Amino acid sequence: MRYLIFFYLLMNGAYCFAQGSSNGASSGRGFIRPENIIFEDNFSRDSLGHFPNKWKSRKCFVDTCKKTHAIVRQEGADKVLGANYYTYIKPMLREALTDSFTIEYDIMFKAQPWLKIAFCLNRKASSDEIKREFLFYNDDQRFIVDNITRTGRFVETFGHLFEDNVHDHVDVPPIVVSHNRWYHLGFSYSHRHISCYLDSTRICDIPDCGFQPFGLFIGLSDSAICKHVVIANGKLPDFDKLITEKKFITHAILFESNKAVIGEDSEPFLAQFAKWLQKNPGIRIEIDGHTDSVGSAASNLNLSSRRADAVKTQLVAMGVPAAILTTKGLGSTMPLKSNQAEQGRADNRRVEFVLLEK
Repeated sequence: MRYLIFFYLLMNGAYCFAQGSSNGASSGRGFIRPENIIFEDNFSRDSLGHFPNKWKSRKCFVDTCKKTHAIVRQEGADKVLGANYYTYIKPMLREALTDSFTIEYDIMFKAQPWLKIAFCLNRKASSDEIKREFLFYNDDQRFIVDNITRTGRFVETFGHLFEDNVHDHVDVPPIVVSHNRWYHLGFSYSHRHISCYLDSTRICDIPDCGFQPFGLFIGLSDSAICKHVVIANGKLPDFDKLITEKKFITHAILFESNKAVIGEDSEPFLAQFAKWLQKNPGIRIEIDGHTDSVGSAASNLNLSSRRADAVKTQLVAMGVPAAILTTKGLGSTMPLKSNQAEQGRADNRRVEFVLLEK
């Protein structure tokens, strides 16, 4: 019997949203998070040994079991989410899933890893009926992806190598997964196109999965732990807003904590913006750095200025003429929301591109 070794999702890394006071996630290259974050949890406010506050317990994998098995644990300096048995849990989203969304977090495998992502196809947000699941696991030193349909009476599984009619099998490059090290997972759904990344390697690509998810669940076992889960709605960046609205606000550029060092996970976004600038000659852009109010005003102003300069340096390295770019650091002087709450501070940590006169 094949060992189930892992299912997909995602996050926490050494990078943060435009200011060092937040623990942000580190996306794999090629995976771009949309702007509208509808769920984020690093479990920092949860009690060890208890069920996390931002989640709902659905059920155990064993139908006769009524217990809740997902618990918050300590792993080094981090609080993480784990389980002491197989179970489904459901994140409490601030908004419903749209036709484009991403899920990401960091994951560590303690033994033969096993995880799932499952979807409800019912528009009712309270529905717990799982109809589709994606199961990623290891078989003979390579990843296999199963696209599973639940009909209520039986389960159809597409993707096994030994099937005569393979419908949704994805040929995944050989990857050796080590125990006790962190991996970054990113799952993307966009108009029925599904992709999944393990670090920078794409391990799943289904052009048309044939359904629109509404409810989202994660399947956990005692073989894996995860940290800093982020779920975001939206489409890829629409840089044309710079022409019509004169400004483009982004939280997709991530920096090392309290530094002006751009994380490599920001490269896909910056590469897209560089290409857009090259296709729109004759415009000039001001790059504005913004922080939250944590720390002194002087230090925030200095940090935001250095980060704006770092973004310019990166764009120039990608082929953008330096003459069309200027920079400005604004620190915490122009907040989008109140800095009293964690979510407000996260929204205030940002980079803005401002269109200047030609």
